[in-house]
Amino acid sequence: MKKTGGSCLAEYRRFVAYVYEYQKEKKGSNCGFVKIEVRGEICRIELHLQCPGLMPESTCSVYGFVRNRGLLDGILLGGCVTGEGKVECILEISAGNMGDSGKSLDEMGGMIFVTEQGGFFGTEWDDQMIRPGNFRVVEKKMIPETQPDLSETERSSEEEIAESKTEAPEQDRDDRTEQAENVQKEETTQQELHSQSVQESDASDLVSEEMLHEHDKPHPSCPLPGTPCDAFSDGELSDCRKISPQDLCHLGRRACMLRNNRFVQYGSYNFGHLLLCRNKCGQMVLGIPGAYDQQERFMANMFGFPYFKESRHIQIPGRKGGYWYRLIDTSDFDKWDGRQ
Repeated sequence: MKKTGGSCLAEYRRFVAYVYEYQKEKKGSNCGFVKIEVRGEICRIELHLQCPGLMPESTCSVYGFVRNRGLLDGILLGGCVTGEGKVECILEISAGNMGDSGKSLDEMGGMIFVTEQGGFFGTEWDDQMIRPGNFRVVEKKMIPETQPDLSETERSSEEEIAESKTEAPEQDRDDRTEQAENVQKEETTQQELHSQSVQESDASDLVSEEMLHEHDKPHPSCPLPGTPCDAFSDGELSDCRKISPQDLCHLGRRACMLRNNRFVQYGSYNFGHLLLCRNKCGQMVLGIPGAYDQQERFMANMFGFPYFKESRHIQIPGRKGGYWYRLIDTSDFDKWDGRQ
């Protein structure tokens, strides 16, 4: 990593940090850099990554992180759309209140960049290692000033969420700690599409406003691929089908790209299928079979599947089985003619 401009971060007005790819918890090769400039109260972040094989027009989420008892508390700073094999973007945010978290740039230990396909890239400027398994996305303005016991932090976070009186189903109550960042940004869309669901998480930014407006009408004339499956009984998600990752390519280019998502591959490998449904607005929803626990919730959110819905079809001893799910872009679905 390279910095230019002073002897401690608090004095820096401009510095450059090298970014590395991480695979299987191991630091890989350098793939680019991030340049950070602070002028007055404005922090300008300029990211340049070269990522061979990266699909274009997918989402890359940008996080700053604060170290907390060995964990990396990720603060969503923004996001951008990837190019073919590269990520280039510029963000401008408050240097004293990074991502509306109450934390300043001086308190950050580095940055993490996560792509829609599951790529994990990071840089640190506090001379401590980055362990991807210790990275977690935390709610804005709920990063502790001190470092209390993790269980106490989790309980207090849940209490604050409950006091906010935000409507959400009981089965997803625990999700809300990591899923409150984008409430203001997509409040209208969320109420329309997920009136029975939890608040938007960081990864829910992967569904663009244009895509939501384009698909706000059902497509009753278009059959879904796969095998019919009565996964849920409450009517919130219907017309469900068990599908394979290959079936995603019948639903358009962006949906097809999800075949490379590591969480999608994980669910398909362990349970032998994925789940495709429609919500009440007729929009496509992709479900990944799995269990509801802390570790899997972290993985699901990290790879873009912020919601969980229990299903009697997924039986896991000692844990609640069901599907982690999200909306998917099916712009080209009408072109699919039903042929395998």
